[in-house]
Formats: sequence, structure tokens, C-alpha cells
Amino acid sequence: MTTRGAGIPDEADVVVVGAGLAGLMAGRVALRAGLAPVVLEARGRVGGRVVSEPSGHGSCVVEMGGQWLAGRNKRVRALAASAGIELFETYGQGNDLLEVSGEVRRQRRKVPPLRPAALLDVGLARFRLDREARRVPAAAPWDAARAEQWSRMTVGAWLDRAVHTAEGRSVLRTAIATVWGAEPHQLTMLQALAHIGAAGSFDATTANDLAFRVVGGAQRLSDHLATELGDRLLCDRPVTTVRDDGTGVEVEAGGARIRARRVIVAVPPALVGQIRFDPPLPAARHQAIASLPMAHVIKVAAVYDRPFWRDEGLSGRALSTQGPVTGTFDNSPLSGRPGVLVGFVPGDRARALAARPAQERREKVLASFTRLFGPLAARPRQYLEKDWAAEEWTRGCYFGIATPGSLTGPVRGLREPTGRIHWAGAETALDNYGGMDGALSSGERAAGEVVTALSAVMDKIV
Repeated sequence: MTTRGAGIPDEADVVVVGAGLAGLMAGRVALRAGLAPVVLEARGRVGGRVVSEPSGHGSCVVEMGGQWLAGRNKRVRALAASAGIELFETYGQGNDLLEVSGEVRRQRRKVPPLRPAALLDVGLARFRLDREARRVPAAAPWDAARAEQWSRMTVGAWLDRAVHTAEGRSVLRTAIATVWGAEPHQLTMLQALAHIGAAGSFDATTANDLAFRVVGGAQRLSDHLATELGDRLLCDRPVTTVRDDGTGVEVEAGGARIRARRVIVAVPPALVGQIRFDPPLPAARHQAIASLPMAHVIKVAAVYDRPFWRDEGLSGRALSTQGPVTGTFDNSPLSGRPGVLVGFVPGDRARALAARPAQERREKVLASFTRLFGPLAARPRQYLEKDWAAEEWTRGCYFGIATPGSLTGPVRGLREPTGRIHWAGAETALDNYGGMDGALSSGERAAGEVVTALSAVMDKIV
């Protein structure tokens, strides 16, 4: 759904910049609290990093952005229930596949099909990661006893010391790149441990976190929130300037100006630098934003008449150390028709693939699918790809990757208000960092700050 208001009003209680899940939820909370919000979105659609594309098969859509829910994602599940939107379990019946050491191996049950030494290596590494993650508070990782050490050490450096077999390192490096969208040497141990701790275990980051999907596509959640906001939501309105003159805030967007009492910025940190702030943001805020460059992921999908891999007893889940697609999943709708394979090209592989012509990209992706699932995978009815780093109003996915030392430094203050400017977005919710639940909770928090601040002003007046 594309939602556009008729025009920008002259005044509002609060202007929300960005109509992803965080901004939409912020607008909804403000509206329900009796305030007059206006939500401005640069794109011609709502949803931010959540987007569904037509599949060419009736009403079926293909998810090309955020889509999976974990059992612990209470806010998203509650939103879906209140909207009458059904969820269903991600398909996982049958055997998983692992492509490693030049061969494709079937994984029966939960034991990875690795050589004995590599299997021991990987098992010990996962055990150690889980153990350390229990010592890192997900919502405040800087409070961990070894926070400074873990904040400055990369996962890649840790793997080089902890994992001794080439096959074990290859599998873990590929799994980590797929889960975080960045290479292990770009990811700090503190950020990884906080994520693992929030999920419950290393294995849960690729299993429990992908437990449920939304019938009809996750974008239905964004559309539901947008409907409640009505004409208070305006698309195709990129915000260019936020000016705090000491008595209120003036926002410039799409050639128009709107006066507000407060502003909530709910866009990825990488996009904040495209907005001019007057007066300039404090140096600590600039440092925090610069410390969270976005990961790079290309999400790809192939649509078939049916999920033929199920006939072979395969779940559709696979991990490939060869790539360029490193992780695949069965992304077929609840009905099972059409069959959809979705894959992820992360980190360095994404940067290399993005530099190639479109036809070559398609050929390389389908070659990955074909090695894993056989010749039928080479002939999809439809092929889709979404390079999130090329998206003008996102500039990467899945989320911001904290630079070494920043989680115990400037990033700690990322969600603290700056004068009349409040901050939301999935990167400000560390206990569900980068996820849909985190986005919703950040919108609730930021809107709650605005409601409290404006209520205090009214109390003084009265």
C-alpha cells in the first residue's frame, strides 16, 4: 500500500521522520496519546526495510526485506493479532544442506555434516560463544565485565585463535556473515555476543529467530499502522532540514515547512547525515552515527511452480561456503504454491556481486541454487533481487555494524534525545537490535518521551 497525504500541514505537535515500523509506531503512539503527529516518508511507500514484491502468482508476494519473527517477538505478534493478521511457521521439514570443502552434504537431525575434527571445532566454538553471551546484557552490552575487550576485538580475530580447522573456520565465517551481513573481521565480539544473548544461543540466531512468518507478507504490518495514521502520513517527502530555534522545531521537506514542538528521527543512522540540523548535532551524536555503517546484503528470490525440493526430502535451508549465495530458505507461502527459494548474499560477496551486470548476477545466484537443489532450480518462473546498499533511503541491511570500540563509547548515547529531537529506529533497540520487534519498541519509547515532555510543558502552563 502506498499512503500519501494531500499536503504538508503548517503545524503539528510532533513530526516523525521516516515511515518504517519505528516511525509508524511512533506516530500511532503519539496519535493515541491525543497529540497531532505528522509522519514524513522519503519513499513512495511505507515499511522501510520491510517490503513485499508481487510474485506474478495471484495475490502471493515475495518478501524482499525483513520478514521473520522469533517466538520472543511479543510486540510484532501482538500487532499482528490486533490487526487480524495471521502468522505461520517457517517451513523446516526435511534435511538441511551444507556446501563445504567442494561438496554438498545433507544434514540429518541437528548435527552438522562435518569432518570429525571440524565438528568438534565448531561445537566448542559455539559453546564458548554461548557461554560468553550469557555474560553480556543485551540491552546494555557496555555493562559486561569484559565489555572493553570485546568491543575492540573482532569476531574474525577470535575465530582465528579459537578455531583450528580450515573447514570449521570456513563454516563459522560463512554462518556469521550470513546472520550479520558483515564479514567476521568487521564485526566486534561485543555486538555479536549481545545479539547471541538476546536470541538465546548462537544456533538460535539462525533457527529460533526465523520461526514465524506473516501470511500475505510482513509489509501488511506496516500497511496496518499506516491506515490508522491516515492523512497524517505523507510519502514522497524527504526531510532535508531540522531547525531548533529555541522555542520549537521547523522541519523542511519536499519544498514545504512544518512547525512542530518535537521531532522524532526514525531512519537508519547512515541516513541521518543527509539531513541538515540547525544548530548542528553535538559531536558525540555525529560520532555515534559514524560508528554504525550499514551491513551489505543482497536478498535474492527465485519463484517456481511448486517447491520441488520438498519432493527430495529437503527443507530448503542451506549454508554454502562457496556462495555467492551463502544462506537459503524455503520462502513459499502457507499454501505451498508457488515454490519460493530465498537466498542471501552478504558482506564481501555482496559487494563483489553488486559490481557485476544484472544478467551475470542472476546467473551466479541461480548457479548457487542449482548446485544445492538440482537442475530444476536453474529455471525459475521469476527472479528477484534487492541490493539494500543501493537503496537510496536505506543504504544497507540488515542493520548498522558497530565499529571497534564504539559500543562502549559513542553508541551508548544513540537513543538519548538531542534537545527537542528524539531518536528511534531498530539500531536504538539493543535487546532486539535491527529486528522488527526492536523497531516497534523504539517507536514506542521515542513517542513516550515526546508525550512525557509535552505533558510536563502543559502542566507548567496550567
